[in-house]
Amino acid sequence: MRRLTVTAFALFLLLATFATAADLPTEIVQHLEKDPYVYISSTRKSGDLSAAAEIWFAWDGTDLVVGTNVKSYRVRRIQAGRAAARIWVENSDGPWFGATGAVVNDEKAQDALVAAFAKKYGEKFTESWQAKFRKGFGEGTTVVVRYVPTDATGKGPAGLPPAETKK
Repeated sequence: MRRLTVTAFALFLLLATFATAADLPTEIVQHLEKDPYVYISSTRKSGDLSAAAEIWFAWDGTDLVVGTNVKSYRVRRIQAGRAAARIWVENSDGPWFGATGAVVNDEKAQDALVAAFAKKYGEKFTESWQAKFRKGFGEGTTVVVRYVPTDATGKGPAGLPPAETKK
């Protein structure tokens, strides 16, 4: 019984560390629902954050999802166990939240991302862009990365310093 209680408490603590979309400030959620780009910094080996990179994204009301090259620093850092990220909305100096990234490489996630991009970006997400994404998924050169909000306070993942700014 004690083991079950300890396990349940540990699970509660783990789940309590993740923010939900409802926990994100309204201003951030509004940007996630309408903005064309977010700006993502991933965690370097040193523990510092990278410069923020502008990227297309899909917001499903809970998580933020991107498609990216499998050789990108973003993916390599997640695969190396450095999944903490900081995500800005509006611009790279705008409001932000902490998140944890995970590579999700399954056909259902790929199809959902392409459909979300087609709906969100309309004519900007042309057939050639759709074909490029699908080809990359098929060849294994493009993957889906799902970011789960972990901090909605604006303080970011514990211990992460400010990100570099592009000059």
